[in-house]
Amino acid sequence: MKRQYGLILGSLFAVLTLFSFAKLNTKQESKIEKEVVLGKELAYAAVNLTKDSSDLNESNIEVDNELIKINNELLALEEEVEVVHDETVASYYHDKFNGRKTASGTVFNNNDYTAAHKTLPFGTVVRVTNLINEESIVVTITDRGPFIKGRQIDLSKQAFIDLTKDINKGVVKVKIEILPQDYLEKKSELQEELEAIAVLPENFDLNEFAL
Repeated sequence: MKRQYGLILGSLFAVLTLFSFAKLNTKQESKIEKEVVLGKELAYAAVNLTKDSSDLNESNIEVDNELIKINNELLALEEEVEVVHDETVASYYHDKFNGRKTASGTVFNNNDYTAAHKTLPFGTVVRVTNLINEESIVVTITDRGPFIKGRQIDLSKQAFIDLTKDINKGVVKVKIEILPQDYLEKKSELQEELEAIAVLPENFDLNEFAL
């Protein structure tokens, strides 16, 4: 078992070396690369622990090819994301708006993942990232606002809580990006492909191989 763990740890380092050429320049791209690499680490750590050492190398090659494919598809998907605000301020709806009609005609609910923006078309799906803690949420634009200078988006209370973990803040600095059509579905499919590779035994502790 120690020998198998050693092989897996070696694979983890190999992943980081293999994909070092993909280092990206911007802060957003670096975050994307980190997320994808973490997926590769998990997949590598899961390369069938029960396999004999004689065929482990062949398995690694197969996993390499699949991970490169998934990595490229994830990066291509992120390249379609459009930044509309690099840095702005987000606030959230007061509970008194629950049950009221929005500008789009839908009924507002503070538990839904929706938001108001001054100009984005209704139905636009956006990713909002907290610039302090790097947490992100995805919401759909259903209303107009906010109408306070310096603020560009009003989030539902639930979305704001998920983003800040602190409802008492009131406002937060964020980045806003428009997600392409079917982005969530495509990303979910790619994540499922990663999970299909990364099937871990019940007694396997990935924390032992943290880099």
